[in-house]
Amino acid sequence: MIPVKLALKNFMCYRDNVPQLYFDSFHVACLCGDNGNGKSALLDAITWALWGKARAKSDDDLIHMGEREMEVEFEFDVGQNRYRILRKRTKGSLKRPGQPLLDLQVETAQGFFPIPGNTIGETQQKIIEILRMDYQTFINSALLLQGRADEFSMKRPGERKEVLANILDLSMYDELERLARDYRKEKEIQQQSCVADLTRIEQELEQKGRYETELKETQAAISTISGDLEKQEAALTKLRQSREALKSKEEQYKDIEKQIEQLSRQITDQNNRIKYHSDKIEKYEKVLSGYDEESGKIRTQLDELTKREQELTKMREQAGELSNRIHHLNISNEQLMNEMKDLENKINMLNRGEAECPLCGTELGVEGRERIIANYKGQGKEKGDVYRANSSDMQRKEGELKNLKQAASKLEGSITSERSQCERQAGDLERACKEAESSLPQEREALSQAQKALGDLRVTLQESTEKNKLILAEIQDMPRLEGEFNQAEKAFRELKDQERSYRDRLVEIQTSLRRCTELESERQQHIKDMQLVAEEKGIYEELALAFSKKGIQAMIIDSALPEIEAEANRLLGRMTDNRMHLKIESQRDTKKGDTVETLDIKISDELGTRNYEMFSGGETFRVNFALRIALSKLLAKRAGAPLPTLIVDEGFGTQDSTGRGKLVEAINSIQDDFEKILVITHIEELKEAFETRIEVTKTEEGSTFSLN
Repeated sequence: MIPVKLALKNFMCYRDNVPQLYFDSFHVACLCGDNGNGKSALLDAITWALWGKARAKSDDDLIHMGEREMEVEFEFDVGQNRYRILRKRTKGSLKRPGQPLLDLQVETAQGFFPIPGNTIGETQQKIIEILRMDYQTFINSALLLQGRADEFSMKRPGERKEVLANILDLSMYDELERLARDYRKEKEIQQQSCVADLTRIEQELEQKGRYETELKETQAAISTISGDLEKQEAALTKLRQSREALKSKEEQYKDIEKQIEQLSRQITDQNNRIKYHSDKIEKYEKVLSGYDEESGKIRTQLDELTKREQELTKMREQAGELSNRIHHLNISNEQLMNEMKDLENKINMLNRGEAECPLCGTELGVEGRERIIANYKGQGKEKGDVYRANSSDMQRKEGELKNLKQAASKLEGSITSERSQCERQAGDLERACKEAESSLPQEREALSQAQKALGDLRVTLQESTEKNKLILAEIQDMPRLEGEFNQAEKAFRELKDQERSYRDRLVEIQTSLRRCTELESERQQHIKDMQLVAEEKGIYEELALAFSKKGIQAMIIDSALPEIEAEANRLLGRMTDNRMHLKIESQRDTKKGDTVETLDIKISDELGTRNYEMFSGGETFRVNFALRIALSKLLAKRAGAPLPTLIVDEGFGTQDSTGRGKLVEAINSIQDDFEKILVITHIEELKEAFETRIEVTKTEEGSTFSLN
C-alpha cells in the first residue's frame, strides 16, 4: 500500500479548513510539530480510513468537539491499481446510535467507480483483501505507533507467531488445514456410512436360507390353489349361465311390463281422441241446426238499426232548420245594431247645438231639436227591444242545436257499433256453418278410426298381460339361484385372492433372493470402499497436521527467522556500534526434557544475555526499532505484498544525541527498501536531518499542516 492523498474534515483536532496531504511529492519525510499539535492524529486518520480503528475507544470520540460528523478520504496505490476510501461518521445520541458510512472505489479510465458491498462489514473485508493484512498486522510491522514500539516484543510467543503468520500470509495454510480437516471428517462420515451399509447387507444376507425355504413352500401352495380354482371356476360358469338365462327372462318381463304401461297410456289417449271427435261432431251439428234461428236474430237487429237511422235523419233535418233560424236572427241583429248606431250619431249631432235638421237640412229651433231627439230615442228603444228579444231567442236555439247535435252523434255512434257487431256475427255464423259442413264428415271418419284402434289396443293389452303371467312364474326361482351364484363367486374370489397373495409373496421372495445375489457383490465393493476411505482419511489427517501451525507454517516461520534476525542485528549493530545483538529462538527445552514450539527473543550485550525488561528505555527502543524494521522489510518483500511503506511515530525521545543520529542513519540505510517512509517527531534537531518536512501547527480554528 502506497499512500497518495489524505483529506480530513472534523477529525480529532482537525476541522474543515485542513489542506489535502499529497504523498507523491516525497520519498522520505519528517512529520514534525509540538506535542499535542496533531501529528499522530494524521496516522489515526489513515488507520481509521483503512480499518475503522484508531487510538480512541469509540468512533464518536474521534469527532471534533462541538461537531456532529466527520469524514476521512484516503487514496492509495496497491500494485497497478489506485483506490479511494471515504469513511464518515455522524455522532449518535441517547435515542439514536451513531451512523457510519464506508465507500470503497477503484480508479478506471472513466474515473472512480464503487466496489459494492451489501454491508459495511463486507466492504471492510474487501479492503482487508486488497491490503492483504488487518490492523493488528499493520501496527506490529509497518507502523511504529507512539508509545507502542514494543507492540511485537511484549507479546506472548504464541501471539508473536500469529503476527509472523499474518506477515508471511500463512492464512492460506490455515484454510488448507480447515479443508483437510473437513475432508477427513467427510471421510469419517463415509467410513461410518460404509460400516452401517455393510452391517445392513450382512443382516439381509442372513435371511437367504429362510427365503429359499419359503420359496419352495409358496410354489407348492400355488400349485394346490390352482387346481381348486379350476373346479370352482367350472361350477361358477354353470351357475352363471343359468343366472344369465333367468336374467334374460327377467329383462323380457320388464320389457312387457313397459309395453303394458305404454298400451294403457295409448288406450287412454284413444279414449281422449274419441271424446274429442264426439265433441266436435256435436258442436258442428249444433251449428247447422241453429243456423236459421241465429241468422233471423241478426236480420231483426239490422231492421231495428234501419229504423234508428231514419230517426237520425230527422234529427239532422231539425238541426239544419235551427241553424238557419239562428243565422237569420244573427243577420237581423247586425242590421238593428247598425240602425241604433246611426240614431245615436244623429242624437249626438243635435246635442252639440246644431240648428239644422240632420235629414232635410232646414233650420230647427230649440223645440224642434228636442222633438226630433225624443223621436230618435223612441225609435232606438224599439229597435233595442227587438235586438234583445232576438239575442234571447238565438241563445235558446243555439242550446237546442247543441243538444240535438250531441244526441245525433251519440245515436250515430251506437248505430255504427251495433251494425259492425251484427255484420261480424253474420260473418262468424257463415264461417262456422261452412266449417261444420266441410269438417263434419272428417270428424265422423276420425271417430270411427279411433274406436277401431281402441278395440285393437285392448286385445293387445290382454295378450301381453297373459304372457307376462307365464314369465313371472318362471323367474320366481331367481333369488335362490342368485344366492348360490354369489356364494360360488365369493368362494372363487377368496381362492383367487389367496393365489394372488401367494404369487405376490413369490415375487417378493424371488426379488429378495435376487437382492441377496446383488448384495454379495455390494458387500465386496463396500469392503473395497472401506479400505479406500480409510486410506484417504489417513492422508487428510496427515495433510491437516502438515498444514497446521506445527507443520509447514512452523517451518516457514523458522525459515524466515534467520532473515529477520540478520536484518534486526544489522540495524542494531549500526545503532549500537555492534554492542548489542539479538537471537530469536523457535524451540526451547522444558523442565521435563521435552522440546516445545515457542518464539523467544534473547538480547545480549557486552555484559551478557539478559531479559528484555532489564535493558534501558533507549536500549529497548533500539531493539524494538530493529525488530520492527526487519518485520516491515519482510512484509514489503513477501510475494505480492502491497505494503512497501514504513511509518515511525516518535520514540526518539528515549535516545541521546548519539542514539538519535544512529537512528537517522539506520532509517537512511533502509530508505531504498520502501516506497514511502514517514518519521514523526517533535525534536527540533531531528527536523534538519530530513529534506522534506510536514509541519503540524495548532491554531484557534484547529490543527493544520504545511509541506516544506
